[in-house]
Amino acid sequence: MRKLLLLPLIAFIFAPMAVEAQTSSDATIKNTLGIGPRLGYYKANDADNGNFYFGAQTRARLGSVLGVEGSVEYYAGQEYNIGGQSFETKFVPVTASALMFLPVSKNFAPYGVAGLGAYYTIYEFEGVVDDVDNEFNFGYHLGFGVELPINENAALNFDYRYLFLNPNENEVSTDNTNYNGNVFTAGLMLYL
Repeated sequence: MRKLLLLPLIAFIFAPMAVEAQTSSDATIKNTLGIGPRLGYYKANDADNGNFYFGAQTRARLGSVLGVEGSVEYYAGQEYNIGGQSFETKFVPVTASALMFLPVSKNFAPYGVAGLGAYYTIYEFEGVVDDVDNEFNFGYHLGFGVELPINENAALNFDYRYLFLNPNENEVSTDNTNYNGNVFTAGLMLYL
């Protein structure tokens, strides 16, 4: 839970920059393609603890309402103890999302997000036999967020997504393991 409190702290640190940018007349994003780093927190429903993750994102604004996003991330290990078997998962997701912005003002852009992802999953089993295995799983996400322009070429974004990710029953994962969960993300977009 303490880890989860760090994201609002990060938002609190960067909020003065966003407020300062909003008082500036040139705070609107004029260019349409951006790239930048992102970090976040993911907690699966069945995981013992959540973990921070990092990655990179790119966004293309297709007008004032529509946008698309692509991202690559690394989710560090989450531990599971199910049926006497202990294992850890690591994810490397590659996701694509559609963004629908609400044109509230030039300096404040809330949005809805929906997308798909391919999740390269690494399993490290502990116990009687230590083993490492991996698989690809597909999932989707739904959520909402806000983009706050800093100036005409940079913006902060914060969002929440609910991840729907259930592995194939024929694959490596332990039966009845639920990887669905909450994802909180903060990113910095540098528009070209």
